[in-house]
Amino acid sequence: MAIHDVFAPHPGRLNWLHLGAMCCGLGTLCACTAPVAVRAVSYNIHVRLDPATHQLQGQATVTLRREPPKRMAGGTATVEFALNKALNIGELHAGGAALRSHTQRAPDNAASGDEPNTSALLTVHRLVLDGLAEECMLRFDYSGELVQDVQAGEKRGQIHNFLMAAHIGPEGIYLDASGGWYPFSYHDPAQPRAELAAYHLTADPVAGMELVAGASFDAAASQDTRKLVWHSKYPLDGLVLVGGAHHIKEQQVGPIHLALHYSVPSDPQSRATMEKNTDLFLKAAADYLTRYPPLIGPYPYENFTIVENFFSSGFAFPEFTLLNKVLLQMGPRALGHGYLDHEMLHGWWGCGIYVDPTDGNWCEALTSYTANYYGYVLDGNDKGARDQRRNCCVAVSRLKPEEDKPLGGFSRPGGPGRDIGYSKGTMVFHMLAGEIGQDNFWAAVRHLTADYTGKHANWKTLQTAFEQQGGKPLDAFFHQWVRVGGQPQLQLPSAKPAADGRTLDVTISQGATAFDLSVPVRVLYDDGTSEDHVVRLDKTEGTVSLPLPRPARSVLLDPDYHVMRRLSPTEIIPSGATTRASRKLLIVKPDGAVSAFYQRVIEDFSGEPGSKEVLERTAGEVTAAELSQGSVLILGAAVRSAGLEAFLARAACPLKWSSSGFGLDDAVYDQPQSSVLCTVHHPDIPDGGVTIYCGNSEAALGRSDLLGFYRDSLVIFETTSREVDGQTAYESRVVARRDFETPPAVMVSR
Repeated sequence: MAIHDVFAPHPGRLNWLHLGAMCCGLGTLCACTAPVAVRAVSYNIHVRLDPATHQLQGQATVTLRREPPKRMAGGTATVEFALNKALNIGELHAGGAALRSHTQRAPDNAASGDEPNTSALLTVHRLVLDGLAEECMLRFDYSGELVQDVQAGEKRGQIHNFLMAAHIGPEGIYLDASGGWYPFSYHDPAQPRAELAAYHLTADPVAGMELVAGASFDAAASQDTRKLVWHSKYPLDGLVLVGGAHHIKEQQVGPIHLALHYSVPSDPQSRATMEKNTDLFLKAAADYLTRYPPLIGPYPYENFTIVENFFSSGFAFPEFTLLNKVLLQMGPRALGHGYLDHEMLHGWWGCGIYVDPTDGNWCEALTSYTANYYGYVLDGNDKGARDQRRNCCVAVSRLKPEEDKPLGGFSRPGGPGRDIGYSKGTMVFHMLAGEIGQDNFWAAVRHLTADYTGKHANWKTLQTAFEQQGGKPLDAFFHQWVRVGGQPQLQLPSAKPAADGRTLDVTISQGATAFDLSVPVRVLYDDGTSEDHVVRLDKTEGTVSLPLPRPARSVLLDPDYHVMRRLSPTEIIPSGATTRASRKLLIVKPDGAVSAFYQRVIEDFSGEPGSKEVLERTAGEVTAAELSQGSVLILGAAVRSAGLEAFLARAACPLKWSSSGFGLDDAVYDQPQSSVLCTVHHPDIPDGGVTIYCGNSEAALGRSDLLGFYRDSLVIFETTSREVDGQTAYESRVVARRDFETPPAVMVSR
């Protein structure tokens, strides 16, 4: 999500595989035994999986190489490997070295960014090896049950279930390297190392399931051995294996084999919809594989597979992406920018060029810029592109000051969250393209693809590439936007004509920061025309003189959101997130029984117990004083309460209500299938919101679980229902959207 956007998009589960080498410190070792550094250079894994019993039987042979390799034989190394604690090692053999000891310990626990930590699933096995040859091999024979509570990580409004890491079951198979389904070399996550290894995987076929791995499928070897065989085209930072009871569609796109693995519903209508939607996904993937290579370089692999998953996910891996079934069911609505295109682009960045684990995660920023934002530019959709730039500024502006950490620390322990990594990152690359020129920007990206695929890259790598192509130093740019936290907060204190009437003196401030900025300014003239300028601001406040060919009425500051900046509360478009973020929430319910769909919305807006002060009132008992004390969520028929009429008028709510429905401007929505989600600024609280959710019938509320994905100020839905296998299924489509913007402006002094 990715996926990444509404998907926050995701570069796979990047697992930094490390091998610590040190003197073991055992007093029984002779003084002449020297510590030797080694690293894992290849993994040869063979597994047999049984979904019915959750069983895995595996054998992994890991090749270790001395560093430097040409040293004479001998010496001692202490190496550590992590393996899922549910898997037991039956036999452990060492070739090219003597296994002195084998002990176990709990893994180090270092949280990374805002994702859950799966280290609790692991056991670390510490091995002391004596008399090492230039290369030695460790063979692990292991087995056990891998099963997780899938629902434990499923949360409404979240598109990734990060708790899943190692599961084998009838519903599907998901084996991520972080879950330890094979023994991987381990190092303290607080001291990461940029290491890659070659992988070879052999898996016994699983009856009724199709398996996909994050490596190249070897069809010839699979036919010869009657097993499934994969090998890595490039060195990898980990290996994933997934599977499900899937049908397969496939086609060829130039040199690339494109496939889609999906389940077929039993209901005829759902089956027909799924067949249509999978065709749309294949076409979209084929279009992306044609659209992007001329811009960013050749796709690094020969295969791209879309695999339906059995839990919430938008994960990217080498050669495939794993998408939740719900996305395939959504069809065209799930093919907006930031979904499939985001995950595919991770084939270039994150799964093609790897993120150097000693620095921050840059690939989410570059992927979000290219897919979530620049996709609209390539479409020629100026409004969509502008909305994305605005939404990026809005996301970062909602952060608390202590959360506004440097972009360069994203995914590092103690680093910033996803709003910085994705949204700020998108804007940083947008501003960088403006700094060196869009053509130079994409030329630098193509050089990165050519030079670093199959290797690690960090922010310094990117800076060097953009400097070389742009022909100018970028130290100051990368320092202020990548290595320093915080954002400028632009304001327009004044705009007045000079004494001679030929120029307009515009004063711009950026709060307490002194960023070096290129600030767009738009002058609106009395005759209805306008003119755009770009001015340089490198201090907290400055005044610039602009040509004044005719009388001017007002000045707008960065009206199209080209600068990453912190917006004031009144500039932030109100949305459901505005109301949910409040630490004090009033919920106004209709009198009488409350629909289960409304109750679901109450739970989502209330958040975790104790996370905020929540007060619930019915429409008949709420007071004006209570309405003025915090953000407000108004549900259903409560909007028609006389007690709320004056409050909603002060909040400038644009909706009009009738006994059978609602209206917006000249449009009337009085059919049973219509519902509306609308958020406006709170009239008494600058950063507060007033959110209304109301449906004309119970069925119209059927997809209330999706409200958290919408960033719009106002969305009108039409929802229909039908029976599928004895249960009610709801399908919803958006029929109208609106955003309520208040851009920073100043009237020209006369």
